[in-house]
Amino acid sequence: MPIVYLEPSDLSADQAQRVLDFLNRASSAQQLNIDIEFPGEPDIGIRLGQRLLDARAALGGSFTQISQVRAIRLIGPERFTEICVAALGLDVRRWVELFYGGAPLAPQTETGLSVAITLRPQPAWLGQPLMLTVSVRDHGGSARMGVPVAVHTGLGTLVAMYGFSRIEGEAVTVITGIDGTADLELVVEPSEPLSEIQQSALEHALGGLDAAAPDPQKLNDAFAAMVDTYLQERSYNLRRAVDVWVRDQREAMVDSVNPTRWAFAWPVKSVLLQADALAADGSGNMLARAVATATWKNWVGAWLLALDGYLQRSGKIAEALAAASQGGDGKLLGNLLGQAQRFVAAQPGRAAEWLGRKQVQTAVRDLVSGDLTRLGAEAQVDLLTQLEVAADEVRPTSIGSYTLVTQTRKSLVKDIGNLGLIEDGKLLQMRELVSDIQRQAALVDQQARQIGTLATAVQTDRQFIAQQLELFNQQRTQLSGQIGQFTQLASQFEQTSRSVSAQVGQFNTDLANFQRNTTQLNTRIDRLQTDLVDVNRRIAPLIVQPIRAPAAPADGAAADPPPAPSPPARPRRRKP
Repeated sequence: MPIVYLEPSDLSADQAQRVLDFLNRASSAQQLNIDIEFPGEPDIGIRLGQRLLDARAALGGSFTQISQVRAIRLIGPERFTEICVAALGLDVRRWVELFYGGAPLAPQTETGLSVAITLRPQPAWLGQPLMLTVSVRDHGGSARMGVPVAVHTGLGTLVAMYGFSRIEGEAVTVITGIDGTADLELVVEPSEPLSEIQQSALEHALGGLDAAAPDPQKLNDAFAAMVDTYLQERSYNLRRAVDVWVRDQREAMVDSVNPTRWAFAWPVKSVLLQADALAADGSGNMLARAVATATWKNWVGAWLLALDGYLQRSGKIAEALAAASQGGDGKLLGNLLGQAQRFVAAQPGRAAEWLGRKQVQTAVRDLVSGDLTRLGAEAQVDLLTQLEVAADEVRPTSIGSYTLVTQTRKSLVKDIGNLGLIEDGKLLQMRELVSDIQRQAALVDQQARQIGTLATAVQTDRQFIAQQLELFNQQRTQLSGQIGQFTQLASQFEQTSRSVSAQVGQFNTDLANFQRNTTQLNTRIDRLQTDLVDVNRRIAPLIVQPIRAPAAPADGAAADPPPAPSPPARPRRRKP
C-alpha cells in the first residue's frame, strides 16, 4: 500500500505508545487481521498476526518498545507502516503528508546515483537476523524512487517482502520507495530450521547480551543468566534453539581439545554484501554499486563454558565417582556406571547432556589414573580394562551394552573353568543351567529394550507437558492483559458517564437562559409594536394635502408664480 515507509524513529513517543497499546490489546491473530485492513490491499494476514502474538509472548506478554515490533521477522517496512497507520487511525490518503509534509512525489532531476547499505544491528549475534536498508540518492542528495537494486550475499539468505509475496535467495532485486530506500532481511539459519517461537525465544535471550563487549569475559554474568534460563523446565523452545546451534558446532566446540580459548576472543563469521543500482529500462546496466561487510559474533563457545562451569559446580561428578569407588566390592563397576548414568540423565537439554558425558569421561580418566591400591586385584583389573570404554557408552537411559557383555563373559569363563572339577554326572545339569542363564539373559535384554522404549515415551510426555505449561502461561498472561483492559474500559466508562451528567446539567442551564432571553425578546417586540403605532398616529396629520391651481388673473395680467411647496415635516424618531 504505502510507497513511503515508516521507521520507529519517525514516530513520536506518544504515537509509539499508541501503537504498542494497540498491539498489546490484540487477543487473536484474526482480530489483528480485521483491525489492520486497507481496501484493495493485501492486509496483515492471520499468519503474520500470529507471528506478532508469538513475538509478544516471547517478550513476556507485551511489547515495551516500538523497535521490538519492527525487528520481528517478516514484518518488513510495508507491514510495519500499515500497523502504525491502522493503530494511529490515520487517513490512508493523507498519512504521507502528515508524516513527511511537502511534495514527496515531486519529480527530481537526474544528477547521477549513489548507493549505500546500512546494516543493523552490527555486530550481531549468531542466530540474529540482520535488517538491511539499501538507499539510492542522486549526487545532489535527493532520494530516488523506483530504482531497481540487486542485492547479493555470500552467506545466508536474503528475504524481501512485497505484500504477501516473500522473495528470498542469495540474490534479490528490490525497488526503492519514495524515500529512496528498500529494506531486506539477511538470515543465517542452522542446519535444522527453527520454528517461529523457537527463533523468537533465541532472539529474546541474545538480546540480553551486549554485542559491543570486547571479549567473552565481560559477559560472564549475562551468560550465567542465559544458562539459568536454558535449564529452566519451562524454557523448552529456547533449549531446542540453543541445542540446534550447539549441535552444528559440536565437533569444534563441545569436543574441542582446548575449549578455554573461547573465553578470551569471539569467533567471528563475516559476509560481503553487494548492492547494484540498475537502469530502470530493464537492460541490467549497473548505475552505481555499494559493498558492506556483515559480522556475527559466535556466542556458542563462551556459553558452553558457562554451562560447563555450572554443571561442574552443581553435579560434582568427580567427587561422586570417587565416593562410589570406596566400596571396592564386586559391584564396583556397576556402581560407578550407575552414578555416571544418573548424572547424565539429570541434564535437561542436548547441550547439557553432551557436556555431562564429557565431564563423566574426564572424571573416569582421573579416577583410573589415580591411586587404586586400596582396591582388590580383580576390582583394579575391572576399572583399568573396562571403565573407560563403558563410560563412553553411558546415555541418559542406559549404561551401554559393553558392561553387560563383559560381565556375562567373565561369568561363563569362570563356569567353564570349573567344569573340569565337576563330576561327569553333573555335566548335563550344568549345561541345562547355562541354557537357562542364556534364556534369562535374553529376557533381561528384552526388558532392557522395553525400558528404553518407556524412557523415550516418558521423555516425549515430559516435553509435551513442558509445551502445555508454556501455553498455559501464555494464556494466563493474555487473560491478565484482558482483565487489565476491562478495568481500563470500566474506568473510561465511569469517566464518560460523569462527563455526560455534567453536560446534561449544562444543557438544562443553557435551556433556562434561552427561555428567559426569549421572554425578554417578546417583551421588547411588544413594546416596539406599541411605539410604532404611536409614531403612525403622530405623523398622520403631517401628511401633505394636494395643492389646487390658482385662478387666472384678469385683463391678461401675468400671473404670479405659485409659491413653492414647503418640504414635508421630517418625523422625529422616538427612542425606544
